[in-house]
Formats: sequence, structure tokens, C-alpha cells
Amino acid sequence: MATLTLIGEPFPGWDSALQAAAAQDLTEAVAVAAPRGCSARLLIAKGTEAPVLESPRARVETLPLKAGMLPVLWQSGASARPLDGEFVHALTPMVPLRSRDEGDGTQTSVAIPHGIAWQAPELMGTTQARLFRSFVRRAVRLADVIVTSTHATASALQEHFGPELAVQVLPLAAPTRIMRPSDAAERRVELGLPSTYVVTTAAPGEFGRLEWILDAMHADPSLPALVVLSGSFPAPGDPQNTESADPKLAAAIPTELQHRITVVRPRELEDIGAVLSGAELLALPQAGIGTGYELLAALSAGVPALHGGIAVAAELAFEGGIGAEDAAAFAGELSRIMSDDAERSRLSVLAEDQSRSYSWASTAWHLWEIHANI
Repeated sequence: MATLTLIGEPFPGWDSALQAAAAQDLTEAVAVAAPRGCSARLLIAKGTEAPVLESPRARVETLPLKAGMLPVLWQSGASARPLDGEFVHALTPMVPLRSRDEGDGTQTSVAIPHGIAWQAPELMGTTQARLFRSFVRRAVRLADVIVTSTHATASALQEHFGPELAVQVLPLAAPTRIMRPSDAAERRVELGLPSTYVVTTAAPGEFGRLEWILDAMHADPSLPALVVLSGSFPAPGDPQNTESADPKLAAAIPTELQHRITVVRPRELEDIGAVLSGAELLALPQAGIGTGYELLAALSAGVPALHGGIAVAAELAFEGGIGAEDAAAFAGELSRIMSDDAERSRLSVLAEDQSRSYSWASTAWHLWEIHANI
């Protein structure tokens, strides 16, 4: 019977660790949801630590290549030959593809996680954005099915490639590694977090809009402390989000606000879950949020979101979030929400309710359905 192969090595970038963790969760869920006699396989690169999968119908296989070689080699059609006849799914556009004859048994579904490579390519870096666009073009041309996690991203793809592009929406879930960990309280203490805080993944600049929050804090001294998750959002000219991004963030924080702001660079993915789950509110002023895994994790912890009105965030958060499309409106909403305990409690309930719309079990079931219909 069929084995659904999932690509465990994601497109390199600021969210690659989250995408890899999501691929592991999806592999486990695909194995559990597999029809009788079917199974799941996770492909990882040489040197990548193999995850332990609980389902007996899931296995991990290691490629003879290191992860750093894949973005170059997988642009060649020849690299896809070992997957001939396979059912393949990738959570990012980095997947080996080639032209095939009809009826050879090969099925490929490829997810396009976001449109940042077109909307703000400078955030990925020129080389990374060009490579991302190249992989997407190949997927549009050669994959059997293109999927996205939101209707907003699907619409963005159709605006770029034309309304005739067939895109299916396959909602995702938060990687379990950034859900609230059992030692969340201890991790928050180790990270030096305040007892009450707003958390953000925003970055400085026109696209990252961290300044929207800083301006709000200047205007309203009663606002609680701010925790900035560094490394969860791309920084201009720093596609890998290495340590060099931190000085840019530090330079953007005014001296008079430094005592109210804590910058956290997660030591491991579980730190993200600890930070998100302890917040009163997730502030997302930025003009793009990537796949939105941090937002999904916050919702699951009952943490509502205040976002900049972008379509992806509005769709994912729905009633568990509030949009404000300019700096003044954002500052006003931030002050209103943080001064009203009843409103935050109401939004928290709605956030947790909305989070029930997302599960890897549901994603896996729909993924099998997509491949059954190819």
C-alpha cells in the first residue's frame, strides 16, 4: 500500500527550525490517520538528528546529503528520480521535482507557507528570496497540488501567478515543541521574564513595525513590560537570523524604554512555547508573519493577538484577535485591551476556542484526502 513521504528538511531561513518541527508532527499525524496498510516516512538530511516517532506506521530515513547541499541539488530534476512512484508532501517549496509521464504513480503536494519573497524580498535577503521564488515557480509548474495554510496566502499566490492557479487550503497547527511546555514557569524564570508582559515577534523597520509598540509604550507608561522574541522574524540583510541581527534590535530600543523591555533569543523551541504561553497578549504589528506558527501556539494557550490588520493574521486569529491598521490605532487598541481585564478574559476564551480549529490530526486527514483525489 501507499507510503506518504514528508520532506523533513525545510527551506533555509528564519523559520526553518519551526518548519522542521512541524514536519515531524505532521509525519506522526499522517501515520495515525493513514488508511489500512498505508504508512508515513520522514526524510531528513545527513547530520540532522532523527526524531523519535511513536507510531509504528511512521519511520525516519536519512538522505546521503547534508542539509546545506539540498537547496542547490534539489533544483535539478535529476535529484527527484529517487522519489519516482512515491507520494510526497513538503511543508515548504524546497522539494525535488521533475516532469513526469502521467500514470507513473508519483504524487507531489507542495505547501507555500507565505508570500514574503514577493511582498518584502529584502527581508529574506536577495539570494534567499530569489531561491524561494525559484522553488515556488518549479512547484507551480511541476507539483500535482499546491496548498497553503490560509486563504489569504492562496489569494496572494493567485495574484502573482494568475487566478487560474489551483490552490487548496490545508490549515496547519502549532508545532508541539512551541506549545506550552510542562516546565514553562521554570523556563520563564531562567529567561528572566517579568511576571506580566506583552510578547511580540516584531522587528524594527518599515515591515517589522516594532516601532508601533515602542511608540505605544512611550504614550502609555501604564502598559506592562514587553518581551521581544528575537529570532522569530526575519531581519533585513540577515536571512538566517544569526546573532548579527541582535545589535539592530538593541539599537532600535530607546534608552528610556530599556528597563521595560526584555529581548529573548530562544535557546530551544520549547522556550518559545514558555514565552508565548505566559503572555497577556501577543502583539503582531508587522506587515507579515510568515506561516504563523507562533500565533497558533499563542491561541492554543488562550493568549489573544493584536495584529496589524494583515489578512493572514486576521484569518488565523479570527475572533481571538483584533486588528489595527496604523500605528495610532494599534497604540489605542493596545492600551484599551491591557487596561480592561474583562476584555482580555473575553478575548482569551475566544482565542482558545479558535485554536480548536487547528490540529495536526485534521491536517493529516485532509492531506490523505488530497492525495486520494489526485
